[in-house]
Amino acid sequence: MRVVALLSDFGLRDGYVAQMKGTILDLCPSAVITDISHDVQRHNIPMGSFILETTARYFPKDTIHVAVVDPGVGSARNAIVVECESALFVGPNNGLMARASETLGVKSIHKIRAEEFQRKDVSSTFHGRDVFAYAAGMIASGRRPEEVGPRVSKLETLDLSSPTLLGKKLVCQVLHVDVFGNVITDVGEKLVRNIPVTFGESVEILTGARKLQAQYARSYHEVDRGAMAVLLGSQGFLEIAVREGSARDKLDAKALDKLELRF
Repeated sequence: MRVVALLSDFGLRDGYVAQMKGTILDLCPSAVITDISHDVQRHNIPMGSFILETTARYFPKDTIHVAVVDPGVGSARNAIVVECESALFVGPNNGLMARASETLGVKSIHKIRAEEFQRKDVSSTFHGRDVFAYAAGMIASGRRPEEVGPRVSKLETLDLSSPTLLGKKLVCQVLHVDVFGNVITDVGEKLVRNIPVTFGESVEILTGARKLQAQYARSYHEVDRGAMAVLLGSQGFLEIAVREGSARDKLDAKALDKLELRF
């Protein structure tokens, strides 16, 4: 029995997700298929990357994660299988799976080239079903990841620079904006612990021409309704939130935007 977890930007209105599940079950009837999310914003690779990175670690060892946010479908971009210490990732080599794979320890990357790991008639617009789900079904049934094709030397990454903390100035980027409008940055917990600030102190946030005031907090309830808080969120990253409101709207922020925080 093998767990297969699916992430995509397909939504659930159409039959696309069901076709992927049917493909996997046809090849491996014992597979346990679950969904991470199919509500990734259309073609939004950074959003898919964040959800995959922060969710994959909670699945059982050797879970096969099939991730499809693939605006380059049918192009020269590679279809790959990434074997990690505790999981497998199957999807396009477009940055979507890089951070999740690195978090779980990359062992090898293989291009899906062997014909037996793809549907006989591959649609040029639906590799999610005909390549990624098919390869996942074959692997779930007992085939080895390295059988899919030759090694790939490079895992494509997102256009992100590392956050920098210089004194009391933190320069970072937005990784994700969640359903509550919380703006989640690329500042991980280890760096957060080094920020020279104590709870209750003010934080100045600069984005573009905007300059806003926030409070460093442990949780949302520590600031007034409508006020902005900077805190270490549940996903392990520094985030900016507005209590019972939207930090996204106040900051006019989206994934990959640069931010400067002054403590």
